[in-house]
Amino acid sequence: MRPERAVQWSAAGAAMVMALSVGGCQSNARQDSYKQVGSVCSFMAPTVSGTRNYTPASEKEAPDSRIAYADPETPIYCDRPISEGVSAAIELANYAQALHVSGYFAILQQKGPYTVFAIPNEPLAHYSAQFQNGLLDPANRAALKALISYTIVPGKWPVNRVKALLAKSPTHAFSLKTLAGIPLTFSLDPASGQPVVSNAAGASNHLWVTGVPQSNGVLYFTQSVLEPVFPPQPVVNPASPKGIVAAPLPATH
Repeated sequence: MRPERAVQWSAAGAAMVMALSVGGCQSNARQDSYKQVGSVCSFMAPTVSGTRNYTPASEKEAPDSRIAYADPETPIYCDRPISEGVSAAIELANYAQALHVSGYFAILQQKGPYTVFAIPNEPLAHYSAQFQNGLLDPANRAALKALISYTIVPGKWPVNRVKALLAKSPTHAFSLKTLAGIPLTFSLDPASGQPVVSNAAGASNHLWVTGVPQSNGVLYFTQSVLEPVFPPQPVVNPASPKGIVAAPLPATH
């Protein structure tokens, strides 16, 4: 994605973001985790990055973390909002920071519901490196908002609901509009039978953690970064009755 395209993307979802973020943390719709009914339901978040990101300055100053420090358990509780689930996962530390900087963290504290396709540390860091001074730099704020808003879908979409709708679809695919204002397309991976998400250019992203229930929606972990891409514009055809013929979406992989 080129940074100059980001302005187009941020404009697409601006109205929706403004409507959702009015009031911020003071919104009556905000999820107060301590007022939720207690639950024994929890999921252990993966900590792949936690085993390899820490490198001691020297053996004299600190031992090897993989020997001395076991990966901490990071449970995600079903009766907590998505904002807390993301914050609890070591593997989503970069994504949580991006949520704060882009302004979407407060939205995920609210009632929703929302379905979030969170990006793990390593792919998000690799993507950020494509931008001068990184994606969190104020100069790249539009690109950051475009990317993060494309990972959030209004509504509650657990994996069973996604699979049920795919089974009913004649094309075995369907699309949902994200907070970026552009669609995210769902289909099934023939090899694993699990849902994958694709953009309008046909690029696909497999899921890593498939659908942790949260008090205000559902949390997924993806395996890579899926860039927000606008679908092709309709083609004007004067010979057609209404003057417009919709251009077909590229086939998803």
